[in-house]
Amino acid sequence: MGRGIQLEIKRKIASVKSTMHMTRAMEMVATARLQLLKKNLRNFYEYEKALSSAFEKISSSIEDLDEVKNLIWRKVPSNAMIVVITGDMGLCGSYNDDIIEAAYDREKALGKTFDSFYVIGSKANKRMKFDGKKIRNSITNMYSKPFYDDAQSLSNELLRVYREGQIDCIEIIHGYPKSSLIQSITDEIFLPIKIDKKSQNASYDFEPSAEEMFEIIMPQYFGSKMYRILLESKISEQNARQNAMRNATENAKKLIDDLSLKYNKMRQFYITQEVIEITNSSEGLKGEE
Repeated sequence: MGRGIQLEIKRKIASVKSTMHMTRAMEMVATARLQLLKKNLRNFYEYEKALSSAFEKISSSIEDLDEVKNLIWRKVPSNAMIVVITGDMGLCGSYNDDIIEAAYDREKALGKTFDSFYVIGSKANKRMKFDGKKIRNSITNMYSKPFYDDAQSLSNELLRVYREGQIDCIEIIHGYPKSSLIQSITDEIFLPIKIDKKSQNASYDFEPSAEEMFEIIMPQYFGSKMYRILLESKISEQNARQNAMRNATENAKKLIDDLSLKYNKMRQFYITQEVIEITNSSEGLKGEE
């Protein structure tokens, strides 16, 4: 019986070691992908910042808001759509579930003004279908890093749905990398946009008019905004996966240490027991002489 228990512990140690090798490899993959995503975001951030500044200057210079009234925030929305961005894979702790729960909380807060979900990511798609949620559209299997063309296509699709009058507000709920260890959840208003004329200290003259410039630059502005959101989401997901795999590797090491200690104690116990039995047998044989 004792030898059988020892063999079972050895099998457990081998199994945990195999799992530890896998989690360590996944941590390294997540780290490599994370570095690439961070590099892309750093390179893109200044461009997006400059484009947003130019767009704000143009939009704040519009005198006749009726020209762009369907894109400007003018009243409390009555028909809102929530875009939910999760990952396509798991093994990243509670990252995906936290985003989905935040989306459900927002749905409850909107009440009758909620229209539907627009889902990006297999995890949210499967969960929301199972829960019977109203999904307008879904995009899944985006395993690789985001591409600008994909972001532009997605923003164009959202603009089309919005301008057709099907909805009057688009919110995006996604992960945001507050730090390498802390992944927060952000709720952004994608459409309509808010114009704050008071925030501009100088007036500009545009040729063509600000209204025409607004229409020209608008698709590029929303495309860059969507690309930045997708990059932040992927970085947050990879941060969560890296941390989860690191914790799993450390827990595996602790479990291996505990099992090894248990195995050595049991091994020592049976060795001592055998020595005692041999000694007693030897003494018994001496007594018979």
